[in-house]
Amino acid sequence: MLQVVNLGKSYGEEVLFKDASFVLGQGERLGLIGRNGSGKTTLFKILLGLESPGEGSISIPKNYRIGYLQQH
Repeated sequence: MLQVVNLGKSYGEEVLFKDASFVLGQGERLGLIGRNGSGKTTLFKILLGLESPGEGSISIPKNYRIGYLQQH
């Protein structure tokens, strides 16, 4: 299972998200809905390892594959 615990990210004084926690089991899917600038893309970049979290931890099993469509 993919596990996110107390994840947070901010740029200077702008806090995108704080204390985000969730668990995804095998076969489950995740979709994010929110306003522009609320941190959706940043969260996915953190899950993909393209950006580091400001705080918290992520545990992704080695046999997991994260699929996504890149935003243009």
